[in-house]
Amino acid sequence: MTRTTLQRSTTRPPLGFGAIALLATSLVVLAVSALGVSLVVAGGGYEPPSVGLPDPGPLVVWGVPILRLLTDIAALATIGWLLAASILDPTGKDGVISRVGRVDALRASIAALIWSVLALVQMFFVLANVLGITLSQAFDPAVFATYASDIPATRALMVMALLAFVVAFGAFVTSTIGAEAGWLLVALVAVSLPVLGGHGSGLGDHALAITAGVAHVLAAVIWIGGLMALALHAVRRDGSVQRSLQRFSTIALVAIVLLAVSGIANAYTRIDSIGQLFTTGYGQVVLAKALLIVGLGLIGYLMRRRVIAGASKASGVSIFARIAALELTIMVVSVALGVSLASSAPPRLQTGFNSFGETLLGFAYPPPPTVLTVGLGFRLEPLFLTLGIVGAALYCIGVARLRARGDKWPWGRLVAWLLGIGIMIWCTNAGIATYSQVSVGLHMFQHMTMTMLAPIMLVLGAPATLALRALKPSHGTERGPREWLMWFLHSWITRILTNPFYVFFIYVLGLYGLYMTPLFGWLMGSHAGHVFMQLHFLAAGYLFYWVLIGIDPRPKPLPYWGRLLMLMLALSVHGFFAVAMMMSSTPLATEWYGVVQPDWIVDPLRDTLIGAQVAWGLSEVPTLIVLIAIAVQWSRSDDREAKRSDRQADRDGDAELNEYNERFARLAGQDKQG
Repeated sequence: MTRTTLQRSTTRPPLGFGAIALLATSLVVLAVSALGVSLVVAGGGYEPPSVGLPDPGPLVVWGVPILRLLTDIAALATIGWLLAASILDPTGKDGVISRVGRVDALRASIAALIWSVLALVQMFFVLANVLGITLSQAFDPAVFATYASDIPATRALMVMALLAFVVAFGAFVTSTIGAEAGWLLVALVAVSLPVLGGHGSGLGDHALAITAGVAHVLAAVIWIGGLMALALHAVRRDGSVQRSLQRFSTIALVAIVLLAVSGIANAYTRIDSIGQLFTTGYGQVVLAKALLIVGLGLIGYLMRRRVIAGASKASGVSIFARIAALELTIMVVSVALGVSLASSAPPRLQTGFNSFGETLLGFAYPPPPTVLTVGLGFRLEPLFLTLGIVGAALYCIGVARLRARGDKWPWGRLVAWLLGIGIMIWCTNAGIATYSQVSVGLHMFQHMTMTMLAPIMLVLGAPATLALRALKPSHGTERGPREWLMWFLHSWITRILTNPFYVFFIYVLGLYGLYMTPLFGWLMGSHAGHVFMQLHFLAAGYLFYWVLIGIDPRPKPLPYWGRLLMLMLALSVHGFFAVAMMMSSTPLATEWYGVVQPDWIVDPLRDTLIGAQVAWGLSEVPTLIVLIAIAVQWSRSDDREAKRSDRQADRDGDAELNEYNERFARLAGQDKQG
């Protein structure tokens, strides 16, 4: 009795709403204070301009980073609650979120609504700052209608505000794990939009800068947002903290590694030398942020495992809450430093080029193409290189896991997957990736290889089948990676994605909707648009060949005769597209290729004609491969059906054949009687 009383007296009661609100307000004030100091150090604060230059005023100049910080905090809260509702919290039955998860979803809805409002307000401040006008002028409908959609930063904030509002409404009206995970993905897309129009887009290494910037933001919001949600559960004691911590520890580890790697890449693209980390204000802020992140990693490494082991007890929960409060304090300061860096000019000088076209490209014009320069060469595209390496490594780990427990996996599938990964990396990182940005003909060669050859190999690798065999089932009603994959393969999403009409529409849209409209030139005008186009090529090709020759399970497989018909229709549509390009009297996408035209392209119309010829001729090889694959799969399917019939006949004494013969005998008898 004495022990029980003593234990209860040393256990602190959960914090009330007022105390939590006070702590949250204190963190926000700390973040704003750190932002102000770092802006002064990095040179991003307000300075009166020279006489005659436009001056938006100190309210606008200081308001832009402060509003960005508040917007980021609202986004962190939204993503943290959605992460908790879809992954960290205990789940209910039949894919429905639990009571705790529903509360987190409602919290995410409120945070997303605040996020949307703050993004809209920030948009007007950014508009005033970019145009050099006062805030009242920025609210003028005529000014807003004229300039808001033309400035990348304000356009990104408009889309962000819209997506945040959609997340707020969706999280409020839905209550399934799949839906909350979908809103989480939408929120992650929204929070990465401002990066696409930041400083990285103007640097010589803009591909690395933008990719690293997006990865840095995503890793930070997942890590910090998830910790915010867990910390609130710990102080409120309204959830299973130990189980949530076990799941979050893996997510946090991946986020920390990604945050460190992307942070190093970001520093490389914005600083010319290591010495600038110490001699410039911008570099000093970068160094301070890096030290904070390293400190966070050490705290997590030293303390998290010890806390997880005792998180099932009230005392362990209290210890975790205090550690999480310390981590969140450091995190919000690091977020403030990140906002100040995004609002300040980096010390790295812009790369000078000899022409406007090279400035748009971010690199000098390549020499006239040869087999070696196109086939070899190297220009880093970090997104596809990373995806390729990770995809190949995970596949090999899955195969090794199967073989370690004595199961077999066809070597042909492994070779096909690695070959597909290799083709994807070659298309995006070799010399062809450089030449495709200045030549229509070589772009079409890259497109056809990326759409028609790499996906064939990837589909034949059967990655989903391997994952289902290699991943271990989760215990109880909780969904692990294998259960999420099973849900996806049998969900309404996959039914739509593998619908032949939808797949055929995406295939046709990728040709006529892209190349026969101004969309092609517009997407080529930015790195983000170029990456989006390549992702579309790869995804459209994968879906198309998954329907035709896919080994992985899907809701409604198409009959083999239907697959042949679909292949022939696609081939004819592709042929008409190539003929239309050949008959064109104007070069393709002159708004881009006419500007980034090197000296060795003397006739842009001939370059377009070469692209049409490539589109016509290169489709034959993939079509032949698919025809052979369909024929082999059809033959094996007939063999399996014959063996199944034989086994059934052995079990029931060939009852089906006997019934068939008796039916014809009865018909013959009826004919004789007639």
